[in-house]
Amino acid sequence: MPVININEIALNYHELGNRRNRTMVFTHTVLWDSEMLDHLVSEFANDFHLIVVDLHGHGQSGYRTPLTLEEMAEDYYQLLAELDLSNVIWVGYSIGGMLGMRLALAHPETIDSLILIATIARLDPPQLREQTWQLWEMFRAGHREDIADAAVQFFFAPATYKNQPQLIEHYRNKLINYRNVEGMFEAARASVYRTNISNQIDAIKAPTLVIAGNEDKATSPAESELLASRIPNAQLAIIDDASHMLVVEKPREVAQIIRKFLSGLIVRLAGRARNQRVF
Repeated sequence: MPVININEIALNYHELGNRRNRTMVFTHTVLWDSEMLDHLVSEFANDFHLIVVDLHGHGQSGYRTPLTLEEMAEDYYQLLAELDLSNVIWVGYSIGGMLGMRLALAHPETIDSLILIATIARLDPPQLREQTWQLWEMFRAGHREDIADAAVQFFFAPATYKNQPQLIEHYRNKLINYRNVEGMFEAARASVYRTNISNQIDAIKAPTLVIAGNEDKATSPAESELLASRIPNAQLAIIDDASHMLVVEKPREVAQIIRKFLSGLIVRLAGRARNQRVF
């Protein structure tokens, strides 16, 4: 996977598909690496040009201390500029969605359309933020086996425990066996102690799709409904029996929703072009 130095840190990415096709940029959540997007990415590899990035402090990407979401978004803006890419479809999952919203506000020419998965613009409620941060501090201190079950339950729906136990075991083992976690911790700090942009997102111009799992404790359906209501003309989709890890719990369902959204955009743009045509 190529690495580009941006603002004095290394950003790692994986490029797939033909550059003549529309570009989709995929960003994953904290704690897990870009492998979690493999099944979702495979759904689009034949029809799009894809960029899959390693989040700051994850995989082969570097990080700085302290780290903020605004700085991270600016790094990705520079990365896209280095790759000579603009008007991309930004698929932002969790913290990736937080970054996508900030990119759409600061550099609207960069984002053609915005797909926000299991993400939020507001701050977390204080109790949830405190619980989450306690788990992260234990994770950093090396108590990964002690928190594994509580952490994994935070990410997965009960139906996934019942129907896909091997998936639960895979991600539990990944969490326990991490060695270099300092960068992940810094990315988590940026997410947990982020700024509140909920009063700004009504300025987002890019067509937007919001997707959430109905069992998500971190990004509830009500929170996703609020997010979609504040972004002009945003669409909302809620997936049953899925939680914060809906991209690995229900990758085909997520892909189908994204395809339907993007196909609708093409139809609307074609109709607009016909209406504007002068004979």
